[in-house]
Amino acid sequence: MVPAEKLVAQFRKCLSIHCLVSLCLVLFGGTAARAQVEWKWFHPEKFERATKTDDKGMEQWAEHAKVECATCSGTGKTKCATCERFAEDATHCIECKRTKEREVPCRACGGTGSFPDPLEKVLCPGCRGAGFLLCQICAGGGRLRIGEAKQWTACPACRGEGGYKCAGCGGDRLVEVASLKPSLKEANAATLGKAITPTEQALKELDAFAPTGGDVMVRKEVKALVKILEGAQGVHPAIKRLVKQFEDYMSKTYAGQQFQGHDEKYAEAMKLVKENTTWYLKYQKRMMELCKKRAEANEKLAAANKGK
Repeated sequence: MVPAEKLVAQFRKCLSIHCLVSLCLVLFGGTAARAQVEWKWFHPEKFERATKTDDKGMEQWAEHAKVECATCSGTGKTKCATCERFAEDATHCIECKRTKEREVPCRACGGTGSFPDPLEKVLCPGCRGAGFLLCQICAGGGRLRIGEAKQWTACPACRGEGGYKCAGCGGDRLVEVASLKPSLKEANAATLGKAITPTEQALKELDAFAPTGGDVMVRKEVKALVKILEGAQGVHPAIKRLVKQFEDYMSKTYAGQQFQGHDEKYAEAMKLVKENTTWYLKYQKRMMELCKKRAEANEKLAAANKGK
């Protein structure tokens, strides 16, 4: 075990937020504690949505069968994974507010305890079920103590809040599905095919997007990611709301540029948005493909019957 005197000396020499967070994990056992919550997301490309055949041979959507969330075992609650890295005397956490129970809505199911009907709701592309975006500067605690300072100060990025309420879902964790006419569940095969194309293109571009966060590149990278999001916003209303949120998120992250390691913070912020959006778009693509398969079967049957 590392002697306490050595840890204290390292802490006093620390002038960057990156080092501060790393030492907090060592001092307060954050790494081990956070591992207690293992997020078991529903696979965005392998789920199914049941149909049933009516008396005319047409495929209709069956009643949604709820599947228990594997992360929270159906309770809709988990232990807070954000504040486990903080000291016991910490006063703030963006996720659990440092309540006695330290319980929060489960991110994997959006706090519902089960797999939502994919024809109606999906985890938000902004926060993926958390309801907020974590401040990359203070890691959610809302305060910092830098160098040899004895007093905690409010984080200059989030101004003591620890993060930002998600604008994509308004903090509700779940959002609407792809916007098609007359609706996702009843759209014809041609409409669904057209909607899948920009979704696939956005996924391709996101896969190639690898942010570095450097001072020279960061603004170009932000513009590049915004352009990718805008390419999919016509089909996905939640993505349209995400564009402004992402720009605001990066603007607030810039407030930490006076600290060493800020390039990594920029990159992490963009990677978070990339990962959440990718999961959402894969999920939506899968549902549109299932809807298209049903529509094609029904359209083929209708054409055959018309000729009789």
